[in-house]
Amino acid sequence: MKQEYPAAKDVAAQELREALASTEALLSALRDDGSESVKELRARLATTIADIRRQLGSSFFASARDKYRQARRTAASVNQFTHRHPWSAVVIGTGIGVLIGLLSAD
Repeated sequence: MKQEYPAAKDVAAQELREALASTEALLSALRDDGSESVKELRARLATTIADIRRQLGSSFFASARDKYRQARRTAASVNQFTHRHPWSAVVIGTGIGVLIGLLSAD
């Protein structure tokens, strides 16, 4: 059964593109203002955009991919533990539930 959810890297890439587009739109809107503080802000925004594009190129997606793999490995190890020690898993789950209940009751 195929999931109909977009991949995390596609969502992250789209959000990054939208954020950069918004920042570039702001930068172009500030071109009409000639005050010194706006000129400084415009220069800082241009530098920031260039830095983000350079630094997040492929490393952003590689980092997201690594985190996804790590989460899958963790879920697999929890699944193995639960199958090997079902009563321990029940006790641990109950303990966590009690702690959350006590913390939220305050």
